[in-house]
Amino acid sequence: MTRAWLADLAGAGLTTGPLFRPIDRHGRIAARAHPAAGRGRRERLPPQTVNLIVKRAAAAAGLYHAEAYTAHGLRAGGATSAAKAGAPMSAITRHGRWADGSPVVAGYIRQADKWNDNPLHGIGL
Repeated sequence: MTRAWLADLAGAGLTTGPLFRPIDRHGRIAARAHPAAGRGRRERLPPQTVNLIVKRAAAAAGLYHAEAYTAHGLRAGGATSAAKAGAPMSAITRHGRWADGSPVVAGYIRQADKWNDNPLHGIGL
C-alpha cells in the first residue's frame, strides 16, 4: 500500500517532502506548488488527523483498545522492534529522523518483556 501511495505521489510530481498529505475532494494532493488541496496552505496532514487515521485503522482491524493507538506509539513501536531485531542505534536514529547522537531515541525504545529483556536474566544472579 505504501508503494502504491509513493507511486501516486511521484505521478503528481512529489518525490520529496511529507508522506502524509491532505487530499481535497477533487483528488488533488497538497504540495507547495499546489496548496489548494485541503483547507489552508498545509502540505502535510496535521498530527491530530494522522492520529485519527491510526485509531480508525486500529478499530477496523479489531485491535483491543483501538482508541489507545497513536501515530507517536507507532514511532515508538518501530524503534522498539528495530532494537529487538538487533539494528544498530545509529540506523534506528537515522531511520526515525532523530538527530545523530541524540539521546531522545533511547526513550522511544520500550521494554516489551521486563523479564526476558532484563540484561541480568540468564546469567545466574
